[in-house]
Amino acid sequence: MKHHYWEPPIALYLFLGGLAGGILFLSAIMDSFVLPNYTEIFAWPVFWAIVCVAIGCVFLIIDLGQPGVFWRVWTTATSIIKWGATFLVIAAVFALLFFLAFIGDAWPIFAPLSDFLKPAASFFLGVAGFFGLCIMMYTGIMLSTLKAHAFWATPALPVLFTVSAISTGCAAITLTLGGWPAELDLFSMIAVEVVEEIIHTVDIILVVAEFIILMTMVLSFLGAGNVTAKKAAKRWVCGSYAPLFWIGMVGVGLVIPFILYVAGSGAAATLVAPILVLIGGCLLRFLVVNTDDRAPIPGEERYYTRCAKPDAEFVKKWTYGENLF
Repeated sequence: MKHHYWEPPIALYLFLGGLAGGILFLSAIMDSFVLPNYTEIFAWPVFWAIVCVAIGCVFLIIDLGQPGVFWRVWTTATSIIKWGATFLVIAAVFALLFFLAFIGDAWPIFAPLSDFLKPAASFFLGVAGFFGLCIMMYTGIMLSTLKAHAFWATPALPVLFTVSAISTGCAAITLTLGGWPAELDLFSMIAVEVVEEIIHTVDIILVVAEFIILMTMVLSFLGAGNVTAKKAAKRWVCGSYAPLFWIGMVGVGLVIPFILYVAGSGAAATLVAPILVLIGGCLLRFLVVNTDDRAPIPGEERYYTRCAKPDAEFVKKWTYGENLF
């Protein structure tokens, strides 16, 4: 049964949240364990992570239906969205503190603030990276807890979303590493090259892992005994979603980037492949969120046949908040 209550803003929220989490997590790992003395090269990637969080939160608030009372997310005891919102807020705050620690290098007017924050920059990035990991895991866990939706209710989904988020994080870091406001000297430029080589290798592994997890999940549902899950998987493999799945997600989002990463050089590996990975990651969220099939409860289909049509006259004349009696 398909009644899509989760609209495109939720898919964008999941994609941007996972992307931001991947950027923050990878930046924190690189800063803590690989190149601890070149923290400033991650300022520009972290800035874009902040932008992704901000836009993602806007989409989430819009999709809640009543943006003016979004704060109720934190006051509803049974709301799983509040965990994601909390992770996003904490990650965004510490990411912003990290970015402000280096903005004085480009804008001297902020130099006193940057000088005050810079000694704790690695700490800020570490905290943001930890909650970035929480965001990546949450984006899949949130869907997998909705047991009524057969295609979502699988432990493979949080793993798939986490791997995909780290992969898109690799792609975003490749495209933004070492940019403004960092002032790069010779050693910083070498550090950028080292990080890019590591990220390049990591993303090759992640693309392969994502392909394996994705195909395992979809094909296992295709042969499952659950009729609803099987019907949804069949739509991916040979139904209406097949072109987007095989050509878009698998071909453009995974296979072509893998070939470019392994065999390509220059712009093909550092520009084209990361962009395709980002497109594939976004498409994955859209297809998963839109595959919200579930078995109808008794009497539900009869209920929908009796609901008013969207173009009914009395529906058009009624305004939200208006009391005619």
